[in-house]
Amino acid sequence: MNYILVAIYLLCSVGGLTLVKIGAENNSFALSSSFFNLQLSYFTLIGLFLYIFSFLLWIVIVGRFELSYIQPITTGLSYVLILAASVFILKESVGTLQWAGLAFILIGVILMNLGSS
Repeated sequence: MNYILVAIYLLCSVGGLTLVKIGAENNSFALSSSFFNLQLSYFTLIGLFLYIFSFLLWIVIVGRFELSYIQPITTGLSYVLILAASVFILKESVGTLQWAGLAFILIGVILMNLGSS
């Protein structure tokens, strides 16, 4: 059950960030001396909701795992998922050095957690 919470956390966090990025093109902010106007797209609002929900899940997850174990794992996996969302959903290009950096991050996460549970 705990690892299901981690998976939901990762999907909400990465999904929220991706939706905020998609919605950022349609957001507007205006500030004048007597008026404040903030318009957020539906993508941004849904992304914000998912990201806030992921933070609340994170509070639960930290209570159930050792921080030195769960933080590197979720950070590494979020890098992988953000990169995948960037390539497949946002159609961003990823360079060779970014791929190499991701490989080093994953190797580091694996090495840090060998023998941990």
